[in-house]
Amino acid sequence: MTENHTNISLAEQYSATLDWWRDAGVDYLFEDEVQSLLEEQKAAHVPASPAAADSKPVPKEPAVAEKDLPGDLAAFRTWWMESEALPSGSAPRIAPRGPAGAPLMLIAPMPEIDDGEQLLAGPQGKMLGNLTRALGHAKDAPYVASALPSNITLPDWDALAGEGIGAALRRHIELAKPKRVVLFGSKLPALLGHDASASPETLTEIAGIPAFATFAPERLLDHPRQRARLWHRLLEWTA
Repeated sequence: MTENHTNISLAEQYSATLDWWRDAGVDYLFEDEVQSLLEEQKAAHVPASPAAADSKPVPKEPAVAEKDLPGDLAAFRTWWMESEALPSGSAPRIAPRGPAGAPLMLIAPMPEIDDGEQLLAGPQGKMLGNLTRALGHAKDAPYVASALPSNITLPDWDALAGEGIGAALRRHIELAKPKRVVLFGSKLPALLGHDASASPETLTEIAGIPAFATFAPERLLDHPRQRARLWHRLLEWTA
């Protein structure tokens, strides 16, 4: 009487079939092209080479490399207007303005959309000029700069940070040598390495220069209460 092995699983049947053909000396499946029947099983047991195991992805070098940044202010300003490494929108690049060693360096995220020959020549610049005079400085006393050379619609600040824009901004501050720095824009402190999860108000210095961070100019224009709060904070900071 033949015993019916109905309790053998499909995997066991498949394994037994492979063993049978292996014992018979047949380890290839013959079709139009010869293929190794057991090749996939053998490959699964091949250990990875030490080189492959140790290989790590090479980090992408930022478009703006710190080692390539100019070392004096005049050269930096030329580079700012000409370098292909810097992101530019369809709007023209606008140069920074003001003297080195200024009592204040005012930094906006980018030029105003209608800026032509002068940076922050519109409503934002007028507001900052009024603020400058209220603090007791002449209108043209500050060094006025931007984190981007041209106006860009909805810039991706996280991506820009990865491209080295923060290194360029820090170098600009170091070369301009202002007595104090005011950043207008909540995204700018993070570009300079400040903890993105911390309040921008906790920023106190950049490259050893006293620093102050507040909202972007367009937000200040739209929120009188924020302007009033900024004024009181500035009075305490400059006292």
